[in-house]
Amino acid sequence: MTETHFLFSVQVLTHLYLNQNQITDNGAQLLAEALKVNKALTYIDLRNNQIGDNGAQQLAEALKVNKVLTQLRLHQNQIGDNGAQQLAEALKINK
Repeated sequence: MTETHFLFSVQVLTHLYLNQNQITDNGAQLLAEALKVNKALTYIDLRNNQIGDNGAQQLAEALKVNKVLTQLRLHQNQIGDNGAQQLAEALKINK
């Protein structure tokens, strides 16, 4: 179990603040993998990092299966039109 998976397997953690941590697409991918198995986290703040379209795409894939997360803050990243489109499509699936 990776550290990221352990973090998301903790059942009492509901909010995670990771803003301004220089998280890149690689970090977003690790978070996305953990989000797929998350059963408690409802809020993640990823504002003001270095997440681009690839990271947004990975997060979008996780959002398609994660039914617990209700708030994901991503503003002030490097997400372009393609990444935003992927996130929008994921939100259509995850209602």
